[in-house]
Amino acid sequence: MKTLLYTYQNISAFRKMLFIAFLGVMLIAACKTQSSENNIRSIGAPGELLIVIDPSFENTIVKEKVIEFATQEFPCIPQPEPTFRITTITPGDFEGHFKTYRNILIINQSIIQKAQVKYKRNVWANGQQVVEVDFSGAENFVNMFEDNQTQIFNHLYYGDINTLANANKKGADAATARYIKNKYNLDIVIPQGYRLVKDTLGFTWFRYDKLETIQSVIFHEFNLDSIQSLSTSDLVALRNRVSKKFVPGPNSKSFMTTEDRLPVVTQQIMNQDMDIIEMRGLWKVDGYFMGGPFVNYFIKDEANHKLIMIEGFVYAPKKQNKAYYVRQVESILHSLKFS
Repeated sequence: MKTLLYTYQNISAFRKMLFIAFLGVMLIAACKTQSSENNIRSIGAPGELLIVIDPSFENTIVKEKVIEFATQEFPCIPQPEPTFRITTITPGDFEGHFKTYRNILIINQSIIQKAQVKYKRNVWANGQQVVEVDFSGAENFVNMFEDNQTQIFNHLYYGDINTLANANKKGADAATARYIKNKYNLDIVIPQGYRLVKDTLGFTWFRYDKLETIQSVIFHEFNLDSIQSLSTSDLVALRNRVSKKFVPGPNSKSFMTTEDRLPVVTQQIMNQDMDIIEMRGLWKVDGYFMGGPFVNYFIKDEANHKLIMIEGFVYAPKKQNKAYYVRQVESILHSLKFS
C-alpha cells in the first residue's frame, strides 16, 4: 500500500481534524487488499487456519460449509490429514494475538445487497493471509461460497506457501542458488542443510536429513523435441524415467517410481509469472518397502528449448503430519523463477 503524503501546515485546526479523519478513511480503503508493512510477525504453524464465525451459525449450513472447506483432505499423502488445522472463535474474541494468526477466514453476516469476498494480506501481521466473507443470508452464503471456493483456497494455501518461501530466504544457501542458476537458468531458494547427493548431466539432487525424515529436491531438464505431450500420463512417464535412472533404492535392484495404485493430481498454476504444471502423487521404491508424497513442477524454458522438472519428495515413515513436510518442499519449488 502506498503511503499518502500531504502538507497541511497552514490548514486551520478544524480542517486538520477533518483531513486526518479523511486520511484515515483513505488508508483503510487502500488496505483492502494489502496493508502497510507490519513489525509483528504472524503466529501459528503452516496450515493452521483461524475461523472467525458467530456462534449463532452452530449447526447451520453456513458453519457446515466452512468446516467442510477447511478440513478437506490434503491431496496425495499416505494417511488422511486435513488441509488446514482449524481454530474457531467468535467475533467478540477476535482481538489480541488472534489477529496475528497467519491464516484467517472471517465470516460476516450483515445487511448487504450482494455477497462479497475480500482478499487481504499482512493486515495485522507480516506473512498473513486474510479472507473476509460478507453475506446477508444462508442461501446467499452457500451459493457465493461455492462459487468462490477455489479462489479462497488458493489465497490461503498458496499465500501460506509463499510465507514459507519468504522465510526460507533468511537461511538460504547462496552457493547452492548460484549453482542452480548457472546450470538451469533458474533462481530458487534452497535453505541451508540441504546437501548435494548427486549431480550429472541434466540432473541434480539435493537432500535434507533430520529427525528420521528425508526431504529431497531434484532437478532434471528434457529437450522439448523429445517430449510427446504434456498429458498427465506422459508426465508420469517422464518422472518414472528420471527416478529409475537417478534415484536408487536401498539395494542395487531397487529404484524410485510413481505409485500407480492411486491417481496423481495435476493442475495449471501461475507463479512468478511462470506457467507451471503442478503434479502431486505418491512415490514408492520398486523392490523395497519405502514410499511417500511428492510434488512436481514442470516448466517450459522456451528460450533454451527445454522442459524443466523440479520435484520435492518426502520420506517420513514415523511422522503423522506429512502435510507439514510436503508444504516445506513445496515452498522451495514455489520460490523459483527464471533468471
